[in-house]
Amino acid sequence: MKIRKHPVNVFIYVQHLLGIGHLRRASLLAKTMDKAGMSVLFASGGRPVSYLDVGNAELFQLPALHAADNSFKVLKDINESIVDDEWKEKRKELLLSAFREAQPDVLLIEMFPFGRRQMRFELDPLIALAKSMDIPVISSIRDILTTHKTPGKSEWIIDRVQKDIDHVLVHGDPDFVPLEDSFPLAAKIKNKIIYTGYVVEHDQNRDPSDRTSSPEDRKGVLVSAGGGAVALPLAEAVIKAKDLSTLNNVPWRLLLGNNLPDQEFNDIVKRAPDGIIVERNRPDFCRLLSTTQLSISQAGYNTVMETLMTETPAIVVPFSADGQSEQTDRAQKLANAGVLSLLSEADLTPENLAKKINEAVQKPLFSKSGSSKSGSSKSGPSKSGSKVKVDVHGTDKTTLFIKELIEKRHKKRDIQCPK
Repeated sequence: MKIRKHPVNVFIYVQHLLGIGHLRRASLLAKTMDKAGMSVLFASGGRPVSYLDVGNAELFQLPALHAADNSFKVLKDINESIVDDEWKEKRKELLLSAFREAQPDVLLIEMFPFGRRQMRFELDPLIALAKSMDIPVISSIRDILTTHKTPGKSEWIIDRVQKDIDHVLVHGDPDFVPLEDSFPLAAKIKNKIIYTGYVVEHDQNRDPSDRTSSPEDRKGVLVSAGGGAVALPLAEAVIKAKDLSTLNNVPWRLLLGNNLPDQEFNDIVKRAPDGIIVERNRPDFCRLLSTTQLSISQAGYNTVMETLMTETPAIVVPFSADGQSEQTDRAQKLANAGVLSLLSEADLTPENLAKKINEAVQKPLFSKSGSSKSGSSKSGPSKSGSKVKVDVHGTDKTTLFIKELIEKRHKKRDIQCPK
């Protein structure tokens, strides 16, 4: 590992276990912080993603692990072997060593303690080390959390935040969906919660209020099925639904995550009908999204926000296995507002998907009339009869908060230890 010369301003820890949503959000923050003049060390614990873009931030790839399935209970290494205590101990020491060498001003942890309890073998000692070095610990979380049904789990989270976390950055908009909606005990840590707005990748060469392709320029269907085995049901439905829909004569593109095993990926490629291009996920997803006439996807944080930003008509099939409620909650709220179409996993069949596609074709496309002007704190799509306005400046607001926190820390240190 190559670490920048001291000091490292921000040490970011992110562990993606199934999909790469957390990794993408954290990478956007790292890239923006780097552009703002902060030195960033980005510690990633999931399987490497070839097109990951962290700008000039320093990437530290830990020995990779991932969840064996969507229960998230069993962890495997890059060779598909279940990790044991010895493996965990070695990885923990690598992480702690990197942190000691970096001596950062701030530790930013993705999700914990609201999630990633599987990683306590290294996160507990990492947080303890940060506290011993008087380094602020910040938890970075998405807008909606999966509802905790295990008795006492929410109380445990509150206790950990009160003891170990200095700030909780919620990458969402309280006027759209407050954290209390998915985490009722949020009021107990109200003094630590900071809403940043949604973390979304903006085209740096285009005014945020200037939407992409006009409706008449858009063509084709873009399907992003997510990562890992959870992508298969949607992919299977799509390759059968194409010829049943009124969009059977336009080009289709099906994107599958890198975590989907090659055998399953190749099988989908072989069975896809004419007119469907099947590929692995691409780094230019937003560009593809901005030029397509219809998006079909799961309802993860990044995909939904990019769909809203590009004002692309969309059908979403929220991931809801094993009690996962986050995607369904987000999709339902947006479906109720009339800005996308919702199809549940339970109702996912080629026939039902084709019906949703046909319905989407009949609905008016996004209108530019509801777009906010450049510089406004709110932005979002507008459709006939409905409007959704959300703060989409989470990357910049998060960066500004971290920068000001570091400046205060340096100022305090200079007062205590004058040269």
